[in-house]
Amino acid sequence: MVDLTIRSRDGRALFTHDELACRKTKTGVLAPGFAEALLELRLACARPMIVTSCCRSADHNRAVGGHPRSMHVYDRPYHPTGGTCAIDIAMTDGAFAHQLIKTAAALGWSIGINFDRHFIHLDRRTDFGIAPAPLVFSY
Repeated sequence: MVDLTIRSRDGRALFTHDELACRKTKTGVLAPGFAEALLELRLACARPMIVTSCCRSADHNRAVGGHPRSMHVYDRPYHPTGGTCAIDIAMTDGAFAHQLIKTAAALGWSIGINFDRHFIHLDRRTDFGIAPAPLVFSY
């Protein structure tokens, strides 16, 4: 099994394997460049992040009612990403949500906001030609 942990340059785990792996299969595959983009985001935001979803198997995505073209799917992705290129982060408070959205936008992430379920979806769709420019949307 491949360790999905993303570490800072000094070796601190900024995202653990358990946070990033599929909740059902306990594994996953990150799309090329996605780990580096997550590291850049986490360092720029300079705050801990609570991951609510990252890698999902196609079966798990279907079971949780995920979109059929979800960018979370790593084993049979709809898009030619080579793995997961999306992450959902809990909105712990308004100040954090503002900081995360502002930082992610500045770094070229597409952003989806779910106010009912209190999470922010972030993905790298532009890196894979899925969209010509980063998007901002709500659920």
